Order: sequence, then C-alpha cells, then structure tokens
Amino acid sequence: MRKLAAAALVGVLVAVLPATAALAADPKPDIAVTSAADKANYAEGETFTITVTVKNKSSVDAKHVHYTGGDSEGVDGVAYGELSTGFDLAAGATKTVQITGKTNHVASQSGYGFVAFALAADNGEANDADNITSVRLLVAGVFDDLGGYVFQGESYDAEWTPRTPGVPGVKVVATSADGKTKYAEAITDAKGLFRFAHLPAGDVLLTFTAPAGWKILAGENGEDDHTLAQVSADDSDEPRVFVTAKKVAVSSPSATPTASSPSASASASASPSASASPSASSSAGPGLPVTGDNTMLFVGTAAVAVAVGMVLVLVARRRRVRLQA
Repeated sequence: MRKLAAAALVGVLVAVLPATAALAADPKPDIAVTSAADKANYAEGETFTITVTVKNKSSVDAKHVHYTGGDSEGVDGVAYGELSTGFDLAAGATKTVQITGKTNHVASQSGYGFVAFALAADNGEANDADNITSVRLLVAGVFDDLGGYVFQGESYDAEWTPRTPGVPGVKVVATSADGKTKYAEAITDAKGLFRFAHLPAGDVLLTFTAPAGWKILAGENGEDDHTLAQVSADDSDEPRVFVTAKKVAVSSPSATPTASSPSASASASASPSASASPSASSSAGPGLPVTGDNTMLFVGTAAVAVAVGMVLVLVARRRRVRLQA
C-alpha cells in the first residue's frame, strides 16, 4: 500500500509541476487605473475632461491596454481616445490619457453624472481589483424637496408601513455630504414625518438627534446617527428616507441629595426651633415688620418699672399710717 501511495504522489507531482512551471514562465501584467475630473462642479451641458492614470505594476510588458466596457449616466458624447485604440505599456511604466464628454439634463436633475469603465491588456490581467475606475461629475444649481420617516423598530433593517408608529420630536439636520455646509433642519411630527424644501440635488447627509428614551439605528449596520440621502428633481413628493429608532431605558438621576443640592442646603440650614407648619403661620395672620429695635426688651423694662412703682406706693402708705397712729 505504501508503494502504491508513493507512486500516486509521484504521479501528481509529475502532472502539477509542468503546469506550475508554465504559470511561472508566463506571468500576467498588472494594470492599475485611477481617474480624476478637471473641475469640482459643472453646469448642465458643460464639457468635462477626465484624466486617467494607467500604471503597469508588474514586471511584464502589457500588450494593447484598452477600454473593455463600463457604464455612464448624466453624460453625452464620451470620447475615450487612446483607451479605445489601445497602447502598449512597459513593465513598471505609467501613462496618462484623457477622456471627454458633456453633462446633460439628467445630471442636472440628479445633481451629478458619472463615468465608470475597466481596462485590460491582450496578454491578460493579474489583478482584476484595480483595473476599474469611476468618476462622479457634480452638477450644481437644481433644488428639490426631501422627506422621510423616523419610525419605531427593533433593528436597523425593520420595514416601514403606513401603520408603523412614528417617533415624534426627532431633530433632523441636512448638510452637504462632507458635513461642512448646513442646509436646514426639521423636527419629526406625531407620525415621525420630516420634510425639507429646496435642498440642492445630489448627496445630502442627514443627522438625527432623538429625544430621551430613543436610539437612532441608521447607517449600514444601524450603528450611526446619520445617513446619506439622494435629492433628485422629479415630480414625486413621496418620502424617500426611512430610519428606525429603538426605544431604550432612560437612566434616572440619583435620589440621594448632595451637599450642593437645594434640598440638602435647605435641610442643613433649618433648625428645629425655626420650623413651623404652614397652617400655623397662616392662622397667625401677617406678622409685624421686623425692625432694628428689640421690642421685647422695651416691654420687659416697662413691666419692671410699673412693678417697682407699685411697691413704692404701698411702702409710702404704710409709713403714713404708722405716723398717724
């Protein structure tokens, strides 16, 4: 059995080694491509130029590097130039080429157009992950409304229906996609509905701040309080954004008063003799105004003086009676 196993292993190695050697002897070029537009914003019908940088990262010459297909929207008349005719690219070499076109009405309605494509060489491609590129062309000047719901749910992928309870009182702030420019803010109503008017077409970042007892479940995995939305100029006024909020426990403050709390200060400053019930204070009627004189001292002194005077009168009468006797 061992001899048979050894023979089988030798057979496998004999079959595999020539193929491995052939692959090693025939490496593929590795085409990497990046692209960038010549402007940050365009008007409808404006010509754009995209600079495409192509690099051969391998040690093998790339034969007839060319455009193999892609997609575009919001643009017309895209001319790929040398990417259509093709060119050779030596090992480790870099080449820049340009493609041109014009933005159209679709781009102005959605806020942008885009061009995406892939490149390849006739003698193969070692890595298909970096030979694809895309460029977004922003088109400013068109505005439209945007609305949505913040509704109750247990997970970020919960589904909204017209009967799903909303979350009122959520503040929604609309900014540019990079968060640097604030457009407007709104508060959800009793149904959880919010609406913005006159936002620029394109990507808009919506940030949500929920009232106490609620947690926003936005983003790809429900771990964010914000999400990107697309503003498009169309005839529909239907809400397009749906964000889940989950009810959470509200942490209550500690009931133990601290030394700085008003209740602690009041109890510390109040003495037993000074405490009086509200009913006693109200039944006694309004008190006399407090002045700087000690009224009780004067009353006591007057009482003593009257008593002394009465004693002196009695002593004087007794002496008179004795003298007459």
